[in-house]
Amino acid sequence: MTDGISAYSEAIQRSFPSRALADTPTPVDRHAALAEEFGARSVCIKRDDVSGVEHGGNKVRKLEFLLADALERGCRGVVTYGAAGSNHVLSTSLFARKLGLECVGIVRPQPPTPYVEETLRHHLLLGTRLEPAGSAQETETIRSRLPGGSSAWYEIPLGGSSPLGSLGYVCAALELAEQVAAGHCPAPDLIYLPCGSSGSAVGLDFGATLAGLPSRIVAAWVVTSQMTSKKKAVALAGKLRSLLHGICPPPGGRALGRVEFREEFLGDGYALPSGAALEAIEWMKSKAGAKLEYTYSGKAAAALLHDGRAGRFRGLNVMFWNTYNSRPAPSGLPPLRRGNLSGTFQESLPAGP
Repeated sequence: MTDGISAYSEAIQRSFPSRALADTPTPVDRHAALAEEFGARSVCIKRDDVSGVEHGGNKVRKLEFLLADALERGCRGVVTYGAAGSNHVLSTSLFARKLGLECVGIVRPQPPTPYVEETLRHHLLLGTRLEPAGSAQETETIRSRLPGGSSAWYEIPLGGSSPLGSLGYVCAALELAEQVAAGHCPAPDLIYLPCGSSGSAVGLDFGATLAGLPSRIVAAWVVTSQMTSKKKAVALAGKLRSLLHGICPPPGGRALGRVEFREEFLGDGYALPSGAALEAIEWMKSKAGAKLEYTYSGKAAAALLHDGRAGRFRGLNVMFWNTYNSRPAPSGLPPLRRGNLSGTFQESLPAGP
């Protein structure tokens, strides 16, 4: 089994340029107390929150392929999208600059929190060019005015969820399969993770199937249907299959047939805390020492806690895939001066001077 998994990983690495940005394999922690509480055979946490030495989270794996492609194409920089406090935009800027690429983030307002303010301060330190946009027309205007023309800039979609970006999580599933084969953890029957732009869930499903893992992916939506949908996720899965045609054997069955999309933990919307998420965050912190947040990982934890209490895990091997960046922000972040920010960014700051 291990030889076959390694062959798939090597075939992907040979076929697509990549840059080693992530600190992999990320650890898998076993939590016997959680397993006992739920009557599960095992409960493990896959620690992608420490996927980077300076900055972790699920975006690092995607950026290994996306930024390498930008360099191969000779681009001046990258342009990407997200909310004002987007971890994706921050991750993209941080790792792009490490590789000598500029970064433009086209962002929309987000409910104000201390985390959003810290993210904006981190962007000031990095020198990210943040451009507020509230419509497709404004976005296109910004793109048309980029120095050197739009062809000089590599476009990274929302969340890095392109077929190429999803390769990061195909490789993550193969990594997990190798850890299973080495005895680090049992093969999970259920894997819980948050789902925004769906690239991580799509890649995990392909890779787990390829590696022969029995895992069903439980993907908790953290965005509204206006931002994404199962239909878009299925379309992305089809494009990923096409990208890997002739490189890896295609999974049998219909695309995403083993992915269970859950929408009941979204709450009032993207980046808005829900009571279930806040409870799950505190529960995971006290029981497993896990650091989560309420925009993404907390809502996936709410799904896990709900299902565990409902008795779903009896006799099963369960995994929570922690996609949050738990690395602390660097010290000495510059202060934000509200008067120098556009109205769009001011909407994303807590009340204050």
